[in-house]
Amino acid sequence: MEKEKMPKITCGVPVFNQNPNYFRECLESIKNQTYKDFECIVLDDGSDNKEEVEKITKEFGFKYIYQKNSGIGVARQAIVNNASKETEFITQLSSDDVWDVRFLEVMAKTAEQQPNKILYSNYFFIDEKSKIIGNAKVKGFDYEDFCVACWESAERNTMFVNFSTTFFPKCVFEKIKFKYRFGEDLYFLLISMKKFGYYFVEDYLLKYRVVGNLTSKIYDKIPENNIKIKKEAMEYWNG
Repeated sequence: MEKEKMPKITCGVPVFNQNPNYFRECLESIKNQTYKDFECIVLDDGSDNKEEVEKITKEFGFKYIYQKNSGIGVARQAIVNNASKETEFITQLSSDDVWDVRFLEVMAKTAEQQPNKILYSNYFFIDEKSKIIGNAKVKGFDYEDFCVACWESAERNTMFVNFSTTFFPKCVFEKIKFKYRFGEDLYFLLISMKKFGYYFVEDYLLKYRVVGNLTSKIYDKIPENNIKIKKEAMEYWNG
């Protein structure tokens, strides 16, 4: 009997009380990837519409996991913990964002040329109707300049690396775990760049929803939360 082929890439989607139309569009962008050697795990962080989220997920043939609401950091880590043992790369897409159909193909090819690097790319901004309303002016840096730029961005409570564009070798998660109910992406960025290089892919591989997303509900809490994140990250760097 032929052994079942295991996926090379694990795609994760943490979701909580997301607009069903945005969620469907997100999953459709994964289903339509030109690169097919992947699995997709949807991690429901206690959505009120659990039955609908599960139904939509299974319509696309993806794995559904439910947990009591614990925050996106715990949800992201749960995706990592449930990834197939044989997977080589892990990437996670926010449940209201949309990948270009070439995302996995471009990232997998680049990863072969840039071993053990964490990849990130350019991206577009979209509104609540999924219309492109702008683009991010991201750039590549050498290692030291990248670290400086990340810390400077963190001081402004911003990130120029969009986490929905990041593509990680699995070995990264053997050294680093997600933390915090939110701001987990900033924490992971500041911690991971001490031991791993980041490589910039110029292609525009993501449509990032900036109008109508859920982040706007916690904007007032971000600065205080980021103070804790930056303090812990600095202690890690100085340790």
